[in-house]
Amino acid sequence: MPYSVRVHTTIDDIDERWDDLMTAARAPVFYRRPFLRAFEKHPLHPVLRTAYLLIEDEAGQIQAALPAYLQRDVDPMRVIADHYPHAVGRTVLLSHAWHCYDSVLPVRPGPGSRSAARRAVSALREVAARWDARLCGIVNADADGPLGTLLPDAGFTGVDIDVGWGLTLDDYDGFDDYLCNALKRKARSNLRHDLREADKAGVTAHTGDAKDADLDTFVRLARATAAKFDNSDYYRPGLFQEFVLALGDCAGSVELRVGDRTVASALTLTDDTRLHFWAVGYAQKDTPGYSPFYVTYAHVMREAWASGREWVELGRRNPTFKRRYGLRPRALRGYFADVVPEGERLHG
Repeated sequence: MPYSVRVHTTIDDIDERWDDLMTAARAPVFYRRPFLRAFEKHPLHPVLRTAYLLIEDEAGQIQAALPAYLQRDVDPMRVIADHYPHAVGRTVLLSHAWHCYDSVLPVRPGPGSRSAARRAVSALREVAARWDARLCGIVNADADGPLGTLLPDAGFTGVDIDVGWGLTLDDYDGFDDYLCNALKRKARSNLRHDLREADKAGVTAHTGDAKDADLDTFVRLARATAAKFDNSDYYRPGLFQEFVLALGDCAGSVELRVGDRTVASALTLTDDTRLHFWAVGYAQKDTPGYSPFYVTYAHVMREAWASGREWVELGRRNPTFKRRYGLRPRALRGYFADVVPEGERLHG
């Protein structure tokens, strides 16, 4: 089937066909219009140029699409520095943003899906060359997903980046069933103990929309928590709050308070099929007898079942805890291809 390629530089230049494709492809929240618009207005990491690649059939229907970001010296997990040192200091065109831990290539289901996906991958390389990028690729993709075969066949090399964690919610009737049947006795006992102690300490949980949460306190707590991983600037003060507010209804919050003090704050994201436990910050002291992180985890998991979604996503990091609490790992891989920029071809 012949396809045409269109490249837009802002999501609001694309009509509702983008949203239709994302629904058909069951794409995660990171590909939905609110997240993309928020990232354009309040980029969580520096971006030089933005491309939305549309693969259209003869009838004008979008069969595949991909957001990509031209960037330089943005390498929070040292993937480029460790595996592609020749690209350090050069521009690279990558999908998705580094804050996305669930990268996919949204494709409309049907007999032409494979060919549409291949055309999207070749379009990514073409735009990378046109924009004088030294490297292009897709980062944080499920190694066992469709991209695990598509991209190597297209000449992209895979490198392991991290591990993502999640749980199929339909495997359990709810939080209590999960607690009783997914966890070993010690893990179950520890979580119940922390919930009891938090209750004794007067901890109350407040759930709602992120726009109604105390986002300044969230950023303060999240930066302190992320400092343990030398990653505080994942939550840049001011910018991060503005980004969250721009997300609208897809962002929720769970706050734990003792009186007028917030001891933990979590942000969630939702799409058609998933609830994402996206980010959390919590007090490092003065919470005797219980872990505010464990208590927050329990309340977010309750929200996951209450949401009616199919899957709860818990992102990257903290593997010891996630393994202990029955979550399922998947390898996250980056796929990269060297590019000869047009400027070098013309002058080489």
